[in-house]
Amino acid sequence: MRYSKYVEAMQAMNAVDSAWAIHGEARRRQREGEEDLLVLSIGDHDFSTDDQIVDAAVDSLRSGRHHYSGNVGMLETRQAAAEYYTRTIGETVDLENIAIVPGAQCGVFASYQVTLDAGDEIIVFDPMYVTYEGAILSRHAKLVRVPLRPENGYQPDPDDVRAAVTPRTRAIMLNSPNNPMGSVVSREGMEALAAICIEHDLWMISDEVYATLTFKSQHVSPRLIDGMAERTLSVHSLSKSHGMTGWRLGWVVGPKPAIQAIGDVLGSLMFGTAMFIQDAAQTALTAASDRVTANIRETYRHRRDVICEALSGVPRIRFFEPEAGMFLMVDVRDTGLGSMEFGRKLLDEQKLAILPGEGFGPSLSGQLRLSYCVEEDQLREAARRIAAFVQRHAKAA
Repeated sequence: MRYSKYVEAMQAMNAVDSAWAIHGEARRRQREGEEDLLVLSIGDHDFSTDDQIVDAAVDSLRSGRHHYSGNVGMLETRQAAAEYYTRTIGETVDLENIAIVPGAQCGVFASYQVTLDAGDEIIVFDPMYVTYEGAILSRHAKLVRVPLRPENGYQPDPDDVRAAVTPRTRAIMLNSPNNPMGSVVSREGMEALAAICIEHDLWMISDEVYATLTFKSQHVSPRLIDGMAERTLSVHSLSKSHGMTGWRLGWVVGPKPAIQAIGDVLGSLMFGTAMFIQDAAQTALTAASDRVTANIRETYRHRRDVICEALSGVPRIRFFEPEAGMFLMVDVRDTGLGSMEFGRKLLDEQKLAILPGEGFGPSLSGQLRLSYCVEEDQLREAARRIAAFVQRHAKAA
């Protein structure tokens, strides 16, 4: 039987990108009971969702809240998300600017559905989160990569963006704070990108799921820049901010006509997000919000400092200290090993799984993403294993 060209394109993309194979192999070994294995190759919390949020979901289920909900979410959840967004981001919106979605990835997918046509071009910054490309392929649109350069602190260069714009450009995809780099676009940088969007009448699709996990500079949404609210779709999630990765609850903020269009897409895609999860989300966004997000942010700030200090003395290893998020990119090019080889041998010899950077774009060849989503003693052990591995292979070289 013949499959769609979209499936063929996805299969070809996945065949080229084997970076996730190391994570898959580590998970397989875990399932088979291999001991002393450290898996730092995925961005998931090592702690459970706050009890207050869990209790809200349980109470909701027991009270019969397990029926259909509206395409863009219940009014109460949309209102709670609007108030939370207004409080944390600084832009006043109402519930008609909010579409509740089952996870940020669904929000990104729906945003592409309402903004891109076949043959359109969308500018995406490299490195980028791994799932963007597949969602863009679903629209038969073209992904145009613009590099984030280390000498610029992984900030977008407006000149690079302008050079990438063509008559077919329809949108810019932005992820700030960035996964995997942890860089945060400054207000000046946002203003420069906004000027390009306005000049060329482009959409901005902004993935802001790490907005509350900044350690130094405050997150600035592009929607805060004059002229951008009517052309920006901002995607948010409870996964990282509230320790709710498996709950699959996020929202899109946008102009009211765009939210209505997203509702039409969701009607044929998901037909609403589960009511009991929305009830838990309301508790997460209101009663538990500030306490939970502050605790998670400080936890990851401390873990970032622990792993950076532990790796700072390892020879032939370099890294960019993240300003946000839960990942550290480790540059291993000075070891003489490529990132894929380094990652595979590190797993085999030291039982440590970290993710080759190629999965996030060609600019990260020679780097690996380490997730600091575990306790500090495990982070120090991970650094010890990396140091032992580098010492052994440096001697061999």
